[in-house]
Amino acid sequence: MYTIPEKNIYRLPDGKLWEGDAVDVPTSQADLIAKAGKEYPTDWLKEQGWGKKEKPAKKSSKPAKKAEKVEEKAVKSDEVEDKSVKNFDIEDK
Repeated sequence: MYTIPEKNIYRLPDGKLWEGDAVDVPTSQADLIAKAGKEYPTDWLKEQGWGKKEKPAKKSSKPAKKAEKVEEKAVKSDEVEDKSVKNFDIEDK
């Protein structure tokens, strides 16, 4: 049986497979395993590791904790001391 991949398949240096364009490959020195639109034996692609889906991690059945109400720490403008330079009436001698 033959399979025609929809995207190019690359083997990354760490051994993982990646599907997509050559421009978008996350690391350099990736090996092209299969080109998009070409026929490849399904058994050979499976030997290369293509088609294996990683099982998603199981979600815990516990309900998520609700976020605690955060108090607003905003300060009113009349409570803040004015630290700007004050203009004093200084007479020149």
